[in-house]
Amino acid sequence: MDIIFGIILYAEMFLLGFCTWRARTASKKAGRIVYYYSGLSFVCSIFFAIYTYVPQLAIKNFSKGITLICFDWLLILLMLYTEYYTGLFKGIRAIKYITYVYAMIDSVSLFANTWTHHIFEYQYVDNAERAMRIVHNYYLFDLHFIVNYLFMIMVILSYLIMILRSSKFYRFRYEVVFIVIFVGFILDLSSMYSHFLYNISMLAFGCMSILIYYFTLEYVPNMLIENTMSLVIKDMNNGIVCFDNSGKCIYTNELIQKLYDTDGNVEILEQKYHKWLHTTDQVKDAMQFRFSVKKEEAEKTYEVTYKRIYDDKQNWICDCFIFNDRTEEIASLEYEKYRASHDSMTGLLNKEQFYQDVYELLHQNPDKKYCLVCSNIKDFKFVNELFGMEKGDTVLLRQAELMREYTPKGTLLARMQNDRFAMCIPRKDLRENVVHEVIFKLQEETQNSAFRMHIFVGVYDIINIEEPISIMCDKANLASTTIENDYHSDIAFYSKNLFDRSIEERRIIGEFEGALNRKEFVMFLQPQVNAKGELYGAEALVRWQHAQRGLLSPAMFIDVLEKAGLIYKLDRYIWESAAQKLKEWKDKGAEQYHISVNISTKDFYFVDIYEIFTGLIEKYDIRPDRLNLEITETALMSDFDKNMEILKQLQEYGFKIEIDDFGSGYSSLNMLKDISADVLKIDMGFLRASENEAKGMDILESIIVLAGKLGMDVITEGVEMEKQLTMLSNMGCGIFQGYYFSKPIPTNEFEDKYHIF
Repeated sequence: MDIIFGIILYAEMFLLGFCTWRARTASKKAGRIVYYYSGLSFVCSIFFAIYTYVPQLAIKNFSKGITLICFDWLLILLMLYTEYYTGLFKGIRAIKYITYVYAMIDSVSLFANTWTHHIFEYQYVDNAERAMRIVHNYYLFDLHFIVNYLFMIMVILSYLIMILRSSKFYRFRYEVVFIVIFVGFILDLSSMYSHFLYNISMLAFGCMSILIYYFTLEYVPNMLIENTMSLVIKDMNNGIVCFDNSGKCIYTNELIQKLYDTDGNVEILEQKYHKWLHTTDQVKDAMQFRFSVKKEEAEKTYEVTYKRIYDDKQNWICDCFIFNDRTEEIASLEYEKYRASHDSMTGLLNKEQFYQDVYELLHQNPDKKYCLVCSNIKDFKFVNELFGMEKGDTVLLRQAELMREYTPKGTLLARMQNDRFAMCIPRKDLRENVVHEVIFKLQEETQNSAFRMHIFVGVYDIINIEEPISIMCDKANLASTTIENDYHSDIAFYSKNLFDRSIEERRIIGEFEGALNRKEFVMFLQPQVNAKGELYGAEALVRWQHAQRGLLSPAMFIDVLEKAGLIYKLDRYIWESAAQKLKEWKDKGAEQYHISVNISTKDFYFVDIYEIFTGLIEKYDIRPDRLNLEITETALMSDFDKNMEILKQLQEYGFKIEIDDFGSGYSSLNMLKDISADVLKIDMGFLRASENEAKGMDILESIIVLAGKLGMDVITEGVEMEKQLTMLSNMGCGIFQGYYFSKPIPTNEFEDKYHIF
């Protein structure tokens, strides 16, 4: 018995030391508690061995006291471990502090007992070597065990509660600790007053320390892992099915069963598996593919990952399929793709996708004739300003709706940008009357007496399918610009002449800067005279003395430069030329003549007109009333208040303001009320445009009289015949300009003709 007990005791001591050494690196709170618990158990076992095998009574009494001290602190550590392990003692700090105080007092008392024997004293029974009895048994000895047993009962109850509460997967841990503590408690209780040295309860508590270490830091039950993984796989969103190397279904979760409606019959899955093996060209160890299935009127898309599983000896174990539901992801990708390829407001194709789809359509149907149709709404910004942004959006949505409604299936429709739309339609399906009807319905959206929406459409018949789609659209848009200001037309077709005109415009724009720097633009003057031909001054006009093409008239380049936003540069050049010429006339004694220069709409946007003209007066030291400023009604109306303020400042400085092309607009009389101009210029085209010449003459005479009453001089331009001169003179007009007197001529010829010097 002595040998067997010793072997068990020393083996337990070794294991406790090993557990302490292994737990020394533990970082978590539970690991540190286990480390201290194992270490203290190891120390306790050493003193218990000394108590058991050292014969001297003094050493036995001392080692027994140390053993009981260790047991006090082991119970405290066990309580801390139980708190962490079960969570039942959290928040009861008062009990913990009382426990600590009691353990310290009891430890001191037990340690002093070695010399005072005030708690206990052991002696041999009848001179036996392995039997002892307590000679003195004071109440402190009983109190020590009562308190310790109360703690043990509390710990035992804690584990019993956790056994009743916890899942069956985790119950095993609590059951093992509970059984060991309970057995140790019973054994210790039975041996409390035993005279036998071989205290089996101490072995039980040592075993408990080893088990606590193992179950806390080492043990991970395979059954727990297997069952946990099984539950995870069962409830996960992915479907899983596995087949062994003979083709038998060894596992499938509920998602796969619902997907294939197996109703527990795995043979359905096995049949599909065998069919897959036979229909797949080459089965690899890892594959990925996608398939769709319709379930309950909804289509779901799955991405299937296949993997063949091998053991460590490369023996084929099973085939596993994982089904990942990609329905929402694919729907999201499709939505993002849709957003990237379609206009967010109308749902039509955007420009980039339209180019791509038209290219594919043309190349898929090379023998079929198509045309590109591009539309634009003239001055669409006025729709937003007059009716509001919401109405503007309604117009755009209505246009998209009408395009879908009136075009055949397969027509590509796009919103290119803002109010510009386009479509690619089979040539045979394009009907001009349908285009007119759509435009009419769209115009109904903004029925207003102050504004009538004008939609103009350009059509390009596709000839070369290799031509860039963007160029095709440019040609359709080019056709539409030819009717931009024609309120009686709404559709135009691209022709070779339009292309040539476009090339010519690009050529003019490309050569403009260089020609301006080389001073190829020259100033011509057209005289302004009285009825006798006596000179008052002249209007400055421009010609382009092209190096290769000779003298170009303004009709070839003025409108082009206007549209390109370059006219302000040419205007500044002519203004400077006119100021230089006035300076020259002044120096040679001909200061009485004036030169009128034109101000275009774009000049107000691109330059500071007041600063430029006042700067010219100061630079060339000329009178401001000799450099007259001609401005059209259209130029003023672009930003009436701002432009009028500029003209007012120029008048105050001394310039004379001439209203050019009076009668060409629709608010001329209103202008006379609001504009304090110095000169009114009337074009003879005012009469030619009228069907009733007599009525036109009456109106013209009224305007001349009215201008006189307003203190304005009148110049009539476009005078070509003597009878016109006579008629205008009788009406009261005193200044004339036109071919009857002279066409625009170079400045040197002008000076010679009118003897300026």
